[in-house]
Order: sequence, then structure tokens, then C-alpha cells
Amino acid sequence: MQTYNILVVEDDVFGLQYMKHILRTLGYKNIFEATNKDEAFNIVQNQTIDLVFMDINIDGSVDGITSAHLLNELYFLPIIFTTAYGDSATISDASDTNIFGYLIKPFELSDVEATLTVALKKIKYVHQSILKVLSPNKFIDLGNNQLYNLTKKTFFIDNMPVDLTNKELNLLDLLCKNINNNVSNETIKTILWENKNISNSTLRDTMSRLRRKVPLLQIENIVNYGYILKGSNTFSSTNLA
Repeated sequence: MQTYNILVVEDDVFGLQYMKHILRTLGYKNIFEATNKDEAFNIVQNQTIDLVFMDINIDGSVDGITSAHLLNELYFLPIIFTTAYGDSATISDASDTNIFGYLIKPFELSDVEATLTVALKKIKYVHQSILKVLSPNKFIDLGNNQLYNLTKKTFFIDNMPVDLTNKELNLLDLLCKNINNNVSNETIKTILWENKNISNSTLRDTMSRLRRKVPLLQIENIVNYGYILKGSNTFSSTNLA
């Protein structure tokens, strides 16, 4: 069996132990656990996680669906939701995330096994597609002769590299990974400043410096939410190193 790192986000101690027992019975050994959004983010930032079992009603101010949305703004993380609720509204909210499965409690080993089998096949297919896109000679096209190398984190204008500070580069990298998608202020602050208590004005200052250096980037402010980088969302081959 291929080795997978699986994160279980569950605030109920019995539910957590039950899921871990099922996964171990199915042969999965690398299991990480979290009870809330902050613990989940800490694990994801420090470990390579392949799949997340996310309870929708976890502890804390941020529920499982919102936590999944935040994670998906930053990482490719397949999610299997677990919940005691099977109503259409809950399922609809969850379906807006990177959902790879849905388990309604109480579930049994056979339910988890079937859901995992489908999810892991889908993950393998998606990973293969991503590797094709992110080959060393592929750059994301931002228009106006602007290219960004996602693998080397390098920004080019007219085939010349642009000098950016670490914060500016990390900000651009985050926006490029979410091109044509809204990225919240909270997500940006979490990634760039590692959960430190940073004001929106500090974020605006960093964004202003990036815009001054690369004024042709189509970065738009989403009022009371965050930012979006507009682009062709296509990848182009180039002879750049």
C-alpha cells in the first residue's frame, strides 16, 4: 500500500479515536490529528498532508467548512467531510470546497473504506494533472509580457527577472496560486506573517509596494474581504531558466 499522510480534524475525542482506529485497521499508519482550525493549519504548515477528514462542527470560532475554504486558498488539500447532518443546505455549503467525499455519522469501516478508495483514485489523477502543469518549463501568464514561475518563485517582465522583497514575492506567489480567485485578508496575513497579529494597514502597505513595482499586474481589491489577481489562467512554455 502506498503511504499517505492523513489529517483527522475532529473535536470529539471518541469520534477522533474511532476514525483513527478505522484508518489503522485499513492499513494507514501516518495519521495526524487536530481539534480546531488553528491546530489543523499548524500541522499542514509543517507536514505534507495528502488527505483531510474534516468534521464540519469542530471547536472554535471557525467551523469545518470555513476551515476547508481557508485551507484550499493556500494548499491543494482533498477534503472528506464527516458530519451528523445530511441536509441539503449543509451538503451544498460543503460542496463549494475541494470535497473528495462525504461521510454521515454514524459510519462504519466499510463506509470509510469505500469513500477512501474513490478519493485516493481521484487524488492520484489530480496530482498527475498538476505535475504536467507545473513542469520546470511552464510559467503562468499574467499578461503584458509578465510571467511567473510557480516552481522557482520568480517573476519576469519582458523575460527579465524582477527584484522583489520576500514579503512581496510571497504575496505574489499566493495570488498566483489562486489566480482569478478571491483571497481573503485573513488568509494573506496568516501565510505572510505566520498568524502574528498584523493589521490590515500593514497588508495594504505591502500590497502598495508590490503594485508600485509591477503596476501592470491586474490586482483588484475586494471590499471588506481581500484581493484577486486577474490573469489568463493559462500556462505557457518558455526558454527561461
